[in-house]
Amino acid sequence: MALGVAGVLVLGGVTGCSGGGGGADAAEPSAAATATAPATAAAEEGAVSASGTVESARVRTLAFATGGVITAVKTKAGKKVAKGALLATVDATVPTESLNAAYTAYVAAQDSYADAKKDQKKQLYAALVQARNAYRKAQREVEGTKIYAPFAGTVTSVAATVDAEAAAGSTMITLTDMRNLRVTADFSEADATLLKEGQKATITFDSLGESVKGKVLTVAPTPVSAESTSAGGGGFQQSSTSVVRYEVLVSLGSRPAKIRAGMPVTVEVATG
Repeated sequence: MALGVAGVLVLGGVTGCSGGGGGADAAEPSAAATATAPATAAAEEGAVSASGTVESARVRTLAFATGGVITAVKTKAGKKVAKGALLATVDATVPTESLNAAYTAYVAAQDSYADAKKDQKKQLYAALVQARNAYRKAQREVEGTKIYAPFAGTVTSVAATVDAEAAAGSTMITLTDMRNLRVTADFSEADATLLKEGQKATITFDSLGESVKGKVLTVAPTPVSAESTSAGGGGFQQSSTSVVRYEVLVSLGSRPAKIRAGMPVTVEVATG
């Protein structure tokens, strides 16, 4: 019996040492505890941080409403343009001919309706409406051969090339309002619960070595991404955890001289 008890004691000692030294008190922390430790530490310090990107609150991709051969490109990437500026055109020969024909048919329908007897007007009115709609459609087709700037901004990309064929609806130019920049950053679920509108933030531009102040504008109510991680417990167990991230919009109190849309930044928000 004494030998049996000793055997149990020895086995118990081996089990306690399987983590690489020490007893049960020295066991490795679980993966879940390890995943939440950084967020807890950050919260205790009164601030949380995440990587982010500078973006414009207003970006528009522009396309021809009417396809055709591109006849002119009047802008280039990096150029500032005024609202209403003509940026590119496609050949309008065929749409213009269609417009002229539609106009002639519309005028004829108007004359027929005006000269018709009372009992004929109901039938001719339908033809008049049809001719009017065809004329308006032809007008839109001609207008669709040109791309105008919908607002003042900076052209950030140009895919249009003279003499190339452009399909209707295919993006030719991207226009960005560089006066209305902000920052988006994806915070972990634990950190996002500490954030709210109006909190002060510090935005550090990694490439410029400069920091500016800002404020939290919004915290997304739904996650934008989720990352799964796994970890082993002493080599015998595998556990996994999911890190959910929420998009946070942050304003810029001031703008560095060399700021550009798409620049990487680090956002730190005071939570205390």
